[in-house]
Amino acid sequence: MSAPPPGQESMRDLAAAYALGALSAEEAERFEAFLASSPETQREVAELRDAAALLAVGQVDVAPSADLRDRMLARIRQDTVVPISQAAGAGARRTRVFPVYWGALAASFVAVAALAWSLAGLRDRVTDLQQTVATRDAALAERQRMLDEREATLDRLLEPGVKLYQLTASGDPEPGIQLFWNQQRNTAIIHGYRLKPVPSGREYQLWFIKDGKPVPSVTFKPEPDGHAKVEQIQVPAGGALSAAAVTVEPAGGSPQPTSPILLVAALPS
Repeated sequence: MSAPPPGQESMRDLAAAYALGALSAEEAERFEAFLASSPETQREVAELRDAAALLAVGQVDVAPSADLRDRMLARIRQDTVVPISQAAGAGARRTRVFPVYWGALAASFVAVAALAWSLAGLRDRVTDLQQTVATRDAALAERQRMLDEREATLDRLLEPGVKLYQLTASGDPEPGIQLFWNQQRNTAIIHGYRLKPVPSGREYQLWFIKDGKPVPSVTFKPEPDGHAKVEQIQVPAGGALSAAAVTVEPAGGSPQPTSPILLVAALPS
């Protein structure tokens, strides 16, 4: 590339100040007259504006081009600047003054970059806090759901007409199943404790002995701690109930028991 005509390089020194809006109206008018005839300076001004805009919105990972950065650093190190009134003339003499424009540019970019990094850190911190709050809120919501569920179950157990029957294995108190029978609503709740796990493809099944015959009811599996709870169980009506029993059946239940009774309790006729 051929060397620029005298005065053009000095005018290019003002590109950063122009990009940052640091020129006076008169200086900006003179610079724009030069800018119209210098495609290279136009590209430099566009790059400087893009870099400043990216920094301002926190996009600090996007840097100006290497060529522009090298030119900026070289000019920032200079300790002289040419007044715009002298820059337009050919062979203008450099006048020693403090580096106003490039010093301002350097300070501005450093300040904006620091602010951008700070904002990026704050965004990360806010994101972390939002995740922490979301996790806490989810845990609180789940705890509240469990409390509401327990309260609703307790309310049903305390309703008038609810009677408790204990299903045991040959008189052994553990494992066991408590059957809460609401005789007014003809519904039941069962609560099992210390139940043994069942093989894959198998489940516990509840039976009501009505008129001497087993009537199939719900199936269930215990939790890892041996507990199990089933609510809103319909109790057979229209006959004499003599007992409630539990067997182990294929998953989904059986129409008739296929294994020995594990737990049983007598029910009043």
